Amino acid sequence: METDLFGNRLEQKKLTSIQRLASRQAEFGGRDLYTTEPKDIERFLKALKRDGMTIKTPIWEPAAGHGDISKTLYRNGYIQVHSSDIFPYQDDDINIIESDFLQCNDSGVCQTIFTNPPFNMQEKFLLHALKMNIDVIFFVRLSFISSIRRRKIYEVYKPSYVYAYSARAHCYKNGNKENDKNMIDYCLMWWKPPCKNETILRWIE
Repeated sequence: METDLFGNRLEQKKLTSIQRLASRQAEFGGRDLYTTEPKDIERFLKALKRDGMTIKTPIWEPAAGHGDISKTLYRNGYIQVHSSDIFPYQDDDINIIESDFLQCNDSGVCQTIFTNPPFNMQEKFLLHALKMNIDVIFFVRLSFISSIRRRKIYEVYKPSYVYAYSARAHCYKNGNKENDKNMIDYCLMWWKPPCKNETILRWIE
């Protein structure tokens, strides 16, 4: 089977079974896994196309979980996507390498980090990613823009763009869509080195 540079399968398989998802939830219960709705990432990519922008490749998703962001990027033409996670999640469609992002000090050939970071260590993930001096895109709660502590980060590393959802995006604890109450606002924050220009706010339809 044909693969890309990172071993991702070019043929998109139909995702299997609720049983597989249920077994993962049981195995990884209690871990900080919040999966991202693929359609919401597609909405962001459409907004980029509208604005004449593209994401630099190769892309690294260091908190891939079940691979929702990675597979969405891949389906939308970004075929050079490297996926890793600290936990050994498995997927039939992409390779997810077991790796602790906070112990990785080199992005290798990757030009962009694009992730929904673990909620309990978002700031650690951000500071670590920014030190690699490549583009960084985080799917986070809109409230991540605020707080005195994070403001100190933003004074040094100004977000280049904030893409806010005009209609709420979705994030699912342990991948369980049945528990989605859709009461939280999300956005995409994008840092482009040297991260010195004023932040531009744009909207996702």
